Amino acid sequence: MATLSFKNINKIYDNNVQAVFDFNLEAKDKEFIVFVGPSGCGKSTTLRMVAGLEDITSGQLFIDGLLVNNIVPKDRNIAMVFQSYALYPHMTVYDNMSFALKLRKVRMPLYEENAEADALVAKNKEILREINKINRQIRKKNDSEELFNKRDELYNQIFENEEKIKSLRVQKVGISELDIKETTDLIKRLENDLAKSKQRVVKYEALLEQYKAKLESEQDEEKQKALKENVELLENHIKFTKEGNEQTEKQIENNKEKLEYFRVNEVPLFELRKHNKYEINLEVYKTAKVLDLYKYLFRKPAALSGGQRQRVALGRAIVRHPKVFLMDEPLSNLDAKLRVQMRSEIAKIHKSVGTTTIYVTHDQTEAMTMADRIVIMKDGYIQQIGTPKEVYNNPQNMFVAGFIGSPSMNFLKGKYEKGHFVIDGEKPVTIKLSKKDSEILSNYEGQEVLMGARPENIYLKGDKNNANPTEPVKVNCDFAELLGYEYVLYTSINGQKLVLKASVAVEVNDGENIDICFNEDALYFFDKDSGKRI
Repeated sequence: MATLSFKNINKIYDNNVQAVFDFNLEAKDKEFIVFVGPSGCGKSTTLRMVAGLEDITSGQLFIDGLLVNNIVPKDRNIAMVFQSYALYPHMTVYDNMSFALKLRKVRMPLYEENAEADALVAKNKEILREINKINRQIRKKNDSEELFNKRDELYNQIFENEEKIKSLRVQKVGISELDIKETTDLIKRLENDLAKSKQRVVKYEALLEQYKAKLESEQDEEKQKALKENVELLENHIKFTKEGNEQTEKQIENNKEKLEYFRVNEVPLFELRKHNKYEINLEVYKTAKVLDLYKYLFRKPAALSGGQRQRVALGRAIVRHPKVFLMDEPLSNLDAKLRVQMRSEIAKIHKSVGTTTIYVTHDQTEAMTMADRIVIMKDGYIQQIGTPKEVYNNPQNMFVAGFIGSPSMNFLKGKYEKGHFVIDGEKPVTIKLSKKDSEILSNYEGQEVLMGARPENIYLKGDKNNANPTEPVKVNCDFAELLGYEYVLYTSINGQKLVLKASVAVEVNDGENIDICFNEDALYFFDKDSGKRI
């Protein structure tokens, strides 16, 4: 498994459009991180930089402590699941899942000879031949529960034997030519990257001098402002690139020490090879069992439901045992009911597999239900990072408060006057605030602020669930939306729209006058100009 570290990541395209600004994040081992935000906020671009499909303009990206800015995608040991299932239509589920294992060479340990382990391997191959006979029958009669059960029993025997084999095997010790070659290649690649990066610094510094010279002679205020922004941007790029160069130099030194160790010490031996048929069979079956696909291994994608196809796409990633899973809106092609089902399945699969996962979505419900931590983005900037509870209960600004939660938070404009929030209008509405909120707003006396209230924290008068109700406010119900288990009521105060939730125990009709009360302990206040929470 792996950790992920983003340090001052910036992405600028060739047309000078900056998609990601100063992105900083530390993802722990086995953590499920969700990037969420509206279209164009930079979440998919950040994911593509992790995958190596987009170059990083400045900053450093580390996977398991290794700087990967210039390491090609195939060497990063990551697996990506896309919005489209991207399955091979002419291949069965088994072939789709095993395809990557057949193609890719991986590092395999070499073991000392052991007669007992070899005997168990031979026995497992005999059992596998029995399994293949059953599979031929399943292809003809794939609805037989008896055959599935018999095959399960045989696979369980193999897995028990595999555990015994692991305990008997002893890895060889010697000079690993593979380690020496891989480390030598990595040093060369890092040295080339360092040389290119130093050239970029020289180019940036020359450009910075040009901008500074223009700034000194420029008289137009607008152009001066633009030049100052360019100067600041270049200074940041130079700073972050130099920091990255220092990290690369350290990495080169560390790998040179490692290379010397490999050359003069005995180290475990490995070989680089493709998986054999036996290994592929076991990996695919284990993964199919986790994903509940073991009954459909010999079906083609056309014979599967949307949810089953998405699970095959996940399985194709899981069998490779990558360090990091990257998921780019994998549920957006599914219908609403199936999305709900797949959300819980992906969360369950993550707990079972335990791989560090970065998941991208624009759906805040997916983010809230699946994530260990949420990264909320807007216009290329991180707005807030935290657990679902943290970002819901303690939003740092109006964007986060309005984006997280359904229906979204209500915002009412008004003034703070002597412990009260006053909403201007033909008949001004005054809401008495708690002592705590009055202390928070003490510096805003007589000034306009925005009050936020979630729909579930606004109640009908007399509702016993409201622990600390404010004085009632009389409003007209424009529309009552019945959801079966609750009402969502659409109303307004002095022309400002307001949405609240109400119990179905009290019937509310369109056009009816109702009295509402806010929960005094669940009000949020925001600065009118900056949008930051007060």
